[in-house]
Amino acid sequence: MAFAGKWAFVRNEKMREFAIAAGAPEDKVDKMIDVPITVDCKKDGDFYTMTFTGPEKSIVQKFKSDAEFTEEIGPFGKKRQAIAKVDGDKMAIRGVNEGEAVEKREIIGDEMIFTFVKPGIPFMAKRYFKRA
Repeated sequence: MAFAGKWAFVRNEKMREFAIAAGAPEDKVDKMIDVPITVDCKKDGDFYTMTFTGPEKSIVQKFKSDAEFTEEIGPFGKKRQAIAKVDGDKMAIRGVNEGEAVEKREIIGDEMIFTFVKPGIPFMAKRYFKRA
């Protein structure tokens, strides 16, 4: 699996602006943007597990491709129902409700890049990770 292993946060592009435009509380956005997080990716049979570890908490996402799961978003406990689609070195996670954000995760060279898009927000945001 292309995503397997541990990844360390490098930088963001437009994440603060995107989070605020998507409705995150402005006074809490800084706690989730430029924080040193790691992502540990594993695959066990049909299941993918991505563990996000940050300074305040860890979040574990466990899912199967093309199956609905409960996704915890950010360090504040917000949850949504989502579906993940995994195809080689690309993964897309989208909320099941209309108008929710889509998060694309992909491996390009030695980077894992998360790209965030949401209807009604005229720009995208990105998070970059390098193998740890």
